[in-house]
Amino acid sequence: MKQKASEKIDLPHEPQVSPDYPGRKEDSVVESKPIDWSEVFSVIWQSKRSIGYVVGGVTLLALVISLILPGSYKSTTILLPDTERGKMAAFGGLSDLASLAGVNTGEVSLAKLYPTIINSEAVLKNVIYAEYQTKAFVEQVDLIKCWGIEGKTPEGKYEAALGALRGQIGVTIDVKTNVVTISIETGEPQLSADVVNNVTAALDNFIRTKKNTSAGEQRRFIEGRLVEVKSDLEKAENALKDFREKNRQISGSPQLLLEQERLIRDVQINTTIYTELKKQYEIVKIEEIKNIPIINVMDPARAAANREKPQRRKIVLVSFFLSVVLATGYVVAVDRYKKPIRNFFRFLQLDKNQRSAARNSAGSR
Repeated sequence: MKQKASEKIDLPHEPQVSPDYPGRKEDSVVESKPIDWSEVFSVIWQSKRSIGYVVGGVTLLALVISLILPGSYKSTTILLPDTERGKMAAFGGLSDLASLAGVNTGEVSLAKLYPTIINSEAVLKNVIYAEYQTKAFVEQVDLIKCWGIEGKTPEGKYEAALGALRGQIGVTIDVKTNVVTISIETGEPQLSADVVNNVTAALDNFIRTKKNTSAGEQRRFIEGRLVEVKSDLEKAENALKDFREKNRQISGSPQLLLEQERLIRDVQINTTIYTELKKQYEIVKIEEIKNIPIINVMDPARAAANREKPQRRKIVLVSFFLSVVLATGYVVAVDRYKKPIRNFFRFLQLDKNQRSAARNSAGSR
């Protein structure tokens, strides 16, 4: 008896099972056979009640979730590019920024820089602190209060609002036409439109300020040069006058003729420079006082009539069809593979009992 027990312990992985054991190798392999569609439809029809319960429950749950989800409204504005060649040269620092970004400022529109400028703090700060009329507040509030942003310090609240606004605002540009699209989604249609329009206004104000600042710097530079060139011109004119007063007869002297030509050339050069600077000075003065919009707005943002999200009909329909497919597939798969699955679990259970019996037998020795 002891020897037989020891044999069972030494060979625990070779259990003696009966020939009709359902875990046999030949029973655990699913025979590959063509699908009998009449049998599949029969299984589906027999389980139609269960499938209906699952589909109905999932669809109802999707409907409830779609009703609970807060709605969001999208507003969009479209900006046309400024196609005038060389226009960016008047914007000083922006032209340098474009050159660093690899943009040829002499041939392309300033619109290439709109996405970068819009997401800058210089533009979005004015948008955040602008006041908006919302349904949640009686008085007008800024975005920090409107979105309920909390923080220990005003700086922390502002940083959180800046990050939230950058995450919600969308700026795209068509690489072929340079048309820029600005959009945002919020919980109120009018708020979305107001935010987008404020972004456009802040962008226009930023570019105009840069333009006027550059024009002012150019005016001051030209003013200084005008004083210098005017002084040089007066000196050249006086030198020519003195030369002619001292030398009445110069036709017979090549040296005096050469000197006179040199003095006349100095006067002409200084006159040309002074005339061109004077023209530029008048142009810059006009540019400096211009207050016309820089941004070409094709379609201003307006309050959306329909919500953008959630799309309740789409959610319900997708949930319905997906639940039908999954529930039907589950029923067919279980019916097709239930015998090998049952045999597999029976084999695992029997093997566990044999291991337990072997341990008990070893402990009783």
